[in-house]
Amino acid sequence: MTVCPDGAVVFVEVKTRADENYTAAENAITFGKKQRLVKTARYFVRNYELEGMPLRFDVVIVVLDDENKGVVRHYENAFTP
Repeated sequence: MTVCPDGAVVFVEVKTRADENYTAAENAITFGKKQRLVKTARYFVRNYELEGMPLRFDVVIVVLDDENKGVVRHYENAFTP
């Protein structure tokens, strides 16, 4: 979790893959995964008394290249609850 300059609380799902030969890493962010992330975020917001603050859900994909260096794709506001 981080708080942006605009006051939004940002939750980030990170997926790392050695390759994407069979499917894109984005496909791992399923409907069920999103539901669990939102449920966890709401629990966090309640626990830390952050109610009323805007929430944002980002996705970061890291795919390793042949030299094991990560190629990063960042999707801001990837989905909304």
